[in-house]
Amino acid sequence: MFSQFRKFTPLLNRVVIKRLDAPKKSAGGILLPESAEKDLQVGEVVSAGPGTYDDYGNFQATGVKEGQKVLLPAYGGQVFDFQDQKFTIYKDSEILAVLE
Repeated sequence: MFSQFRKFTPLLNRVVIKRLDAPKKSAGGILLPESAEKDLQVGEVVSAGPGTYDDYGNFQATGVKEGQKVLLPAYGGQVFDFQDQKFTIYKDSEILAVLE
């Protein structure tokens, strides 16, 4: 269905995240078994909406930008596939922290 599209932009205060893959090796170079791999709660911002308006009519810009690494909650978000890759959409208020 999405094969005819090349780009997507989330609406309002939504943020599209690509979760980072779990490491296959430890810091010491030991290969980790697949059972030890967990979903990392870290992802990279692929695209962010412009923002939304608060209850008083003031514009609140989205708090993250493309390319930033962020800490994600264990549960939540809407998972979807686009061009054979998995992405997750969150509201910017659901993102826990920006990692630097």
